[in-house]
Amino acid sequence: MIDRERPGRSGTDRERPGRSGTDRERPRRSGTGRDRPGRTVELDRAVSDLVGFVLVFSLVISVVAIISVGGLNALQTARDAEQVNNAERAFEVLSDNVDDVVRRDAPSRATEISLSENSIRLGDPIQVEVRDPNQSDPTFLENRTFQPHPIIYDAGGTELVYVMGAVFRVEPGGEGVVLESWSPVLEPERTHIPVVDTASATDGEPSIQGSTVLVRAIANSRRVAVGDESGQFDDVWINVTSPRRDLWLRMLDSHPELSCSTAGPQRVECQLGYVPQRLYVVDYRLAIALES
Repeated sequence: MIDRERPGRSGTDRERPGRSGTDRERPRRSGTGRDRPGRTVELDRAVSDLVGFVLVFSLVISVVAIISVGGLNALQTARDAEQVNNAERAFEVLSDNVDDVVRRDAPSRATEISLSENSIRLGDPIQVEVRDPNQSDPTFLENRTFQPHPIIYDAGGTELVYVMGAVFRVEPGGEGVVLESWSPVLEPERTHIPVVDTASATDGEPSIQGSTVLVRAIANSRRVAVGDESGQFDDVWINVTSPRRDLWLRMLDSHPELSCSTAGPQRVECQLGYVPQRLYVVDYRLAIALES
């Protein structure tokens, strides 16, 4: 039989709309994968997470670095302050120990002080005068001058100073406080002016740094510079020349029987406000040894 040709067919295949050859035309794809609307969103989200992680990590590192630097500085400052506070308490003990030698006739006393990275030394001498400018009799007091050496703890700015029974704390800016006061007996019936005349037990001015030091005060001699019971000294002055002038002024002027004023960059002059019936000026000479 002969097949009848049908309209719309070429050969054996029927031509269909939208087809070229035997394949149906399909939308183009990019690469080998299908176009998915969520893929770009997921990629953006991954990039955002990575950026967020980097930012958070950088912030954490920055905070740790700031805390490390600032925290270490704060710890160092706190440690230095505590060392000075400990030394301050040790200087108060030192003052009591020296008082034992001066007032209680102890042959010697030793005080242990931890230095860490700080230092301790005997400083340049100050000058203390006890005088009566109106006294014409050369056999009695006109001018008595003493030169005690202060014991100085140096913390790289802050200083603790023991001198004449007093303890000062001096800050880097020059301000300071009186921790222990020099204590003469100022009464009309009996006036006793003790001079704690400290000097090095060895030649020179010893200094020790970075260890534990033993400050030993040794009784050397006691000399009565003035012993008057006649009441003839009617204008007694106590004058001090020291680089810590303002602390001396504050300490001496706080006594009700003294009237004090400055007389130069380092000098304080104090006038006794009464005529003493009995006057004693005693020079207690002590040798100071610094032992590491």
